[in-house]
Amino acid sequence: MRPWDLFRFSTRWIYADEEFRSELLQHHLHGLTDLSSPGFGTPVTSHRSSWVTTWKTDSNTYYIKTYDYPTWRDRSRGIGRNTLFARSRPHREQLALNWLRENGFGGPRARGVAESRSLGMLRRAVLVTEAWPGETMADLLPRLDPTGTDQLIECLTALVHRLHHAGFRDRNLDLRNLLARREDGGWKIVKVDSPRFRLARAGRERDRLARADWQRLARSLDEIGMRLEAPGLVASQSAPGSPT
Repeated sequence: MRPWDLFRFSTRWIYADEEFRSELLQHHLHGLTDLSSPGFGTPVTSHRSSWVTTWKTDSNTYYIKTYDYPTWRDRSRGIGRNTLFARSRPHREQLALNWLRENGFGGPRARGVAESRSLGMLRRAVLVTEAWPGETMADLLPRLDPTGTDQLIECLTALVHRLHHAGFRDRNLDLRNLLARREDGGWKIVKVDSPRFRLARAGRERDRLARADWQRLARSLDEIGMRLEAPGLVASQSAPGSPT
């Protein structure tokens, strides 16, 4: 943020690649105001202060995630965290997605981040990503047979070890934020929605934040009747009759 932005209303792109900007112009769209409207595109989720829509063009399918802070009370709750003197949640998510792709973990491509601020306070922020052809592990795992479940969870634990070894601490590691698809006879898993990520020294896998990642993942598996015994072990069905 530039110092003078504190004293005026501003709406601007924090990040947007040239190809995406060109596509916006081709469709006569003008940035955050158009894209962040709840009525733009096809609804995916909708809450009072956030919503997700999809927008399909001839060449791409985009996910548009919007965070809204309509009142000063909403904005004041995030002071120091995401509404004043701090990156917005969409900006942090974009940085996480870029880091993951740049370090060989793949995942959706972030195409743009825009923010609207008044007196430096965040009013609205939007993240635009390309769709990644997969589905959440929360939806996928309950449909698999025991063999498929073990294979997918084995791939997941291997991924978490790789992330931690590379220094990535997600702090939002649960099944709804992990996308998976079959690829080359196995599974490809990627991480999304990582606004609270931290980077630690590469080569270390054991610290407070890494343990918290494993604990959160274990709780998420437990919610669908599966158990993670310990980091590195394959999750198994907790009892006969568990989802398969």
